[in-house]
Amino acid sequence: MASPLFDPERGIWPWLCRLVDLLSLSLLWAFCSLPVVTLGAATAALYDAAARGIRGGDRSPWKRFLRTFRRELGVSAVVTVLWGAVLAALLAILQLLWRMQAADAKGEAVLLVAFCVASLLPLGAMCWSFPLLSRFTFRPMGLVTASLRFAIGYLPYTLAVVVVAALAAVSIWMLWLPVMVMPCAAALFWSLPMERAFRKYMPETAPKDGDSLEGS
Repeated sequence: MASPLFDPERGIWPWLCRLVDLLSLSLLWAFCSLPVVTLGAATAALYDAAARGIRGGDRSPWKRFLRTFRRELGVSAVVTVLWGAVLAALLAILQLLWRMQAADAKGEAVLLVAFCVASLLPLGAMCWSFPLLSRFTFRPMGLVTASLRFAIGYLPYTLAVVVVAALAAVSIWMLWLPVMVMPCAAALFWSLPMERAFRKYMPETAPKDGDSLEGS
């Protein structure tokens, strides 16, 4: 009888395999995001690989990543550009308000806080967009509309995923080394509340990739 120490299905080996998956998917996401316009497709693919691959027990989650990346590249590129424009506008306004607050302009501190709170909705919709695309079939504007609906309808979930996304982005921006683990770790965390939300719109049987949600 083989020792559990050398059994790939028992002991520490499954955990080591998942750690390798975590590292490889995070780096694959970073590499596929480099053209920037492919960031949405990479994020959809990462979410699918984390939720259905790692959490679902798939032995080759990176294959799921590549398949989803290719499938969603067209729609996600358009939506990535749209959300990128929104994000650029939000950052420009934030920078302006920050400078005004630093200059001790009266009332600007309150305005800055109000702007940050209001920004949670578009930021949350961005976070919902590409996980939604990994689960359902959308046209670009349909995806934007659905992501806004989910961001509002599942507001506690939205706050959680925005905070996790912000922490991941800041850690990667400041240190770079967390890019090896944070993207996939964040996607795994996102999948905990998001999969609960998605389940309502999925058939009782095992859902197929690309179920349509438009018009629901």
